[in-house]
Amino acid sequence: MLKGRYYDGSSSRQRNVTIVPSSPSALKVIGDGISFTYPLSDIKVSSRIGNTRRHLNFPDGSQCETDDNDAVDRLLSGIRGEATRRLLHQWESSIGYVLGALLITVALLWLGVNNAIPVLAKRIAFSLPATTERMLGQQALAGLDKTVLEPTRLSLERQTELKALFANMTSSIEGAQDYQIEFRSSRKMGPNALALPSGIVVITDALVNLSKTDNELVAVLAHEIGHLKQRHALRRLLQSSTTGILLIAITGDLSSVASLGAWLPVLLVDTKYSRSFETEADDFSLDYLHRHNIPTQSFADILQRIESGSGAIGQLPDFISTHPATPERIRNFRLGRNTD
Repeated sequence: MLKGRYYDGSSSRQRNVTIVPSSPSALKVIGDGISFTYPLSDIKVSSRIGNTRRHLNFPDGSQCETDDNDAVDRLLSGIRGEATRRLLHQWESSIGYVLGALLITVALLWLGVNNAIPVLAKRIAFSLPATTERMLGQQALAGLDKTVLEPTRLSLERQTELKALFANMTSSIEGAQDYQIEFRSSRKMGPNALALPSGIVVITDALVNLSKTDNELVAVLAHEIGHLKQRHALRRLLQSSTTGILLIAITGDLSSVASLGAWLPVLLVDTKYSRSFETEADDFSLDYLHRHNIPTQSFADILQRIESGSGAIGQLPDFISTHPATPERIRNFRLGRNTD
């Protein structure tokens, strides 16, 4: 039995009524000149939200309201789906369940950001049209030239030597024949190299001058080619814009990647590659050195020199160096083994 207030839907008059089950599948409303019966399936009942007032809406437009939520639940126990609604109410009313749901939500978001987003970024990066990738590479280089890069001071003879060295490297790497090398000076970046979309590798004068052998530069260039082969710059750009990558995944509009290009120079200079990206590039460099009988010690030596800041080059701050020379990486190249 349920006590409530009845409104006929055509006036503001309120009448006290009692609602009782007339059968397992019907309710009867009786009181102050009122007596009618409706099947449970024809009665629309508002959901239970905390302890707020419930409403029972009848087919003729009339309505009953009540504060006795438990009695409503008992009357409606036979309606399909009502048990589920009561269970949801219990969960919503329990601080433990609420906190548990919050933790599950946070965990799912973390898994999405750390797993789903990188997978989507990789798929999109390898699906981009060549024209879009070239445009991003040109935008990135132009942006860097305006901010941290300056014209190279290397002699034309040295530039020619290194271009020939790079061309010889790329000629033996599948899909790398169109890659190009660019020389720049940079007081901010010091000895460094960058892999830009569309196959552009930028190498600074300081890095060339810091090297003692061309094998050291080959090792560094192989590392950058590894970044290019895996489209790490594009993937990092996409991963930095979760909204953008989800929009691309939903709409399939790859051209919208171009709108993210303005952020690429900042990402290349002021953030590091992820550990997995660096590992992939290091492994590519190691494999290249092994295949061409070049001592893997070459990379370890120049990394160690950057790390220690020997010669005229000062220690590189971690937030500037896009390729942090860690003891683990140096050890792996000294031993000539891939990163575990």
